[in-house]
Amino acid sequence: MRRRTVLAAVAALAAGSGCSRVVGDDPVEVRVRRASEAAVENADVHCPLSATFLEAHPALERVLSSATTAPDGEWVVTDVDRETGEALRADLRERCGQVDAIYRYDGDEYRVRVLVDGHTVQNRNGSASSEAIRRGRPQERT
Repeated sequence: MRRRTVLAAVAALAAGSGCSRVVGDDPVEVRVRRASEAAVENADVHCPLSATFLEAHPALERVLSSATTAPDGEWVVTDVDRETGEALRADLRERCGQVDAIYRYDGDEYRVRVLVDGHTVQNRNGSASSEAIRRGRPQERT
């Protein structure tokens, strides 16, 4: 009987600390930055993003708009739910043959990444957000 009580207490503690969270519910990171000249020259795939495509993916449109004024080399990042992120990733792959390509938007070239598998990112205040935020280079964020 004591063993069941201890196991029940451990299970309650784990559930309260978020251990019962389903991995598939983790947010997906959508990140965009202006592409360097070298990346543009060396890219195998250049893919235009139409207004219709961006209307179907408002999170991507939001980070692209923010990236137009971001300093060179700085990622603009937003977290979206897993379903939205996977749909965006699939649509980018269908449209351009791959996700990590050079994308043309509003007269400029951008790198777009959609990080789905096992990668959860939270804002610096510790809460997931759907708002675009600017983050430094990945090596600076560790």
